[in-house]
Amino acid sequence: MSEKIISVDNLTKTFVSKAEELMVLRGTSFDIYKGDVICLLGISGSGKTTILNIIAGLDTPSSGRVLYGGANIGEWTSNRLYDFRLHEIGFIFQEFYLLEHLTALENVMVPMILTEKTENEAQERALELLAQVGLRRKAINHPEELSTGERQRVCIARAIANHPSILIADEPTGTLDSKTGDEIMNLLLGIAQKNQMTVIYTTHDPYVTKLAKRIFLMQNGLVVENGQSSFDNIEFDETSFKYKFKGDKT
Repeated sequence: MSEKIISVDNLTKTFVSKAEELMVLRGTSFDIYKGDVICLLGISGSGKTTILNIIAGLDTPSSGRVLYGGANIGEWTSNRLYDFRLHEIGFIFQEFYLLEHLTALENVMVPMILTEKTENEAQERALELLAQVGLRRKAINHPEELSTGERQRVCIARAIANHPSILIADEPTGTLDSKTGDEIMNLLLGIAQKNQMTVIYTTHDPYVTKLAKRIFLMQNGLVVENGQSSFDNIEFDETSFKYKFKGDKT
């Protein structure tokens, strides 16, 4: 059996505002194994991003815990969490979050500059990474000069710059057309497999689940899995307004 690297244990999360309390996670638990490709599928607002943020140590649960290598990340110091995110986690965001005043090359260099790499070392690796994602010729272009698909390719290169063991992608195809989205997902998962990375990604589109090894559905603040890793086995229930596995009565 593959090595377990992350355990999500009975997580709850409630957001409190002046108007109401919104419970997004209701005691969800699941394990992630080395080499997993996990897709979290759910409608907008179902808690997918909240789970990713808690796994990455960007947010804290109301209760429950996330174990990484058996250690509770909720007990780590801010410095330990910073190192975890810098070296162990690679982020790919729907909104890209590229620095507009920097070139594609410089954007990819940023996470490496935060480590002990020299500028020359960071530049050399950034060029190699841009070549991997097919953008070597666009190295000196700024984000505004790139298409949405090209920006996401820069984000992939940036995410793997520090050799992370886990890639976290929040709606990586959300702003892309279907053809470009297919290209991006195949590129992302191909690079992850080549580098033996674990991938956790979210989507609201059942079609994007087709490359996942394991599909988790967001249902009523819980993560549900039944082993049916095929988008053919997923349907949208208009009564409950949620995705479900075909044949499930819940």
